[in-house]
Amino acid sequence: MLIINPKRINESIEVRPDWYNYYAGYSHTFTQSIITSCKLNNDSVILDPWNGGGTTTLMASIEGIRSIGIDLNPAMKVIAMAKQSTVEDIESIRQKIKKIRSNIKVEHVKNDPLTIWLDDESALLIRKIEKVILCGRYYNNTQEKVDSLQPYQCLMYTALFNTVRQFLKPFIPSNPTWIKRPKSADKKLTLYWPELRSLYVSNLSKMFNSIDMVRHDRKCPLAQINIGSSTNLQLGTESVDLVLTSPPYCTRIDYGVATMPELSIIATNGKSEIKHIRRSLMGTTTVPKSIDTIPSNLGKECQTFLRNVYKHPSKASQTYYFKNLLQYFKSLQLSLEQIYRVIKPNGRFICVVQDSYYKDVHCNLPKIIGQMSQNHGFIIEDVVEFESRQNMANLNQKSKLYRAKNTAYETVIVFKKD
Repeated sequence: MLIINPKRINESIEVRPDWYNYYAGYSHTFTQSIITSCKLNNDSVILDPWNGGGTTTLMASIEGIRSIGIDLNPAMKVIAMAKQSTVEDIESIRQKIKKIRSNIKVEHVKNDPLTIWLDDESALLIRKIEKVILCGRYYNNTQEKVDSLQPYQCLMYTALFNTVRQFLKPFIPSNPTWIKRPKSADKKLTLYWPELRSLYVSNLSKMFNSIDMVRHDRKCPLAQINIGSSTNLQLGTESVDLVLTSPPYCTRIDYGVATMPELSIIATNGKSEIKHIRRSLMGTTTVPKSIDTIPSNLGKECQTFLRNVYKHPSKASQTYYFKNLLQYFKSLQLSLEQIYRVIKPNGRFICVVQDSYYKDVHCNLPKIIGQMSQNHGFIIEDVVEFESRQNMANLNQKSKLYRAKNTAYETVIVFKKD
């Protein structure tokens, strides 16, 4: 199997470059290389249980292979579905653009999360565009809304995500996975309709150019992209030929906050629903109150790491950070169990994972995942390391109090199920 560096900085196939830039993930080039090397047939199914922005599902569609993408974050389903759009969708969007006018009537959304950063009238301007995307329909909950969307609507939403993020730049610090809040109401942003509409249409036009670069094989059905948990895959036993994925980083990335602008646009039930989504996402920094013991099925490497975190003298190591990491690894273990269940005999599980640090304690996540996966019955076929100059651990400026800048490694692990 040909395994190339998975990092996006090594991208040679620039597929849809003007689309949503999500930190986590591997390159289109890497994904295509893996899919091609696996020599799958027309009946094969590829699964990504942490589908994120949809690199796996996009490249599977381009290669003419069916795929399933799972992600708990509804915003990521929208983005992944947008990438499934084709040139045939452009005309539908152009017709929608004509309907985006300032005189559209919209009602104030109760507890509209967009008002975290925008004044009330500016939030309403965003809702005018959203009303056109939704064809004037209203939904009782976010999943119902997202599941109803066609790829062209998801593309329009993704352009809106990008547009809002461009306006929110004053609140985005050096760590791209975090977003600040204004300190007072007078610091909230005021948007103006001509500028908003112009930027939105410009972003859509850039995306049209990217759509024209890639044409899907229409003989292959669109990818099946679902909102769901990797810990409870709603798939049949031994139903998948290849799992290609990258689990959430074992760092202080709060995936709910990282996509809060996007969730604020699509959520139907205000700030409380976003809080619920944030708690449900694996890797979140919102943790339960209780402290559990370390389960033996997490493997020796994981147990050692968690004990070292618990013993660390820094503030909150025994409470907040220990609980956060324990929750992460318990969810990871359940996910690997599910992955083993759904893969067919002789199927492969290819995992891209990065090591990290808690203060000065090294988290050898590749080894942890290797041990957990072997405990479930996987055989390790290959392990390839690549130096990662850009890594999440070094984005945290406070980490320098405990160690000098460290080199992290991106590791590709190839597992096989007997």
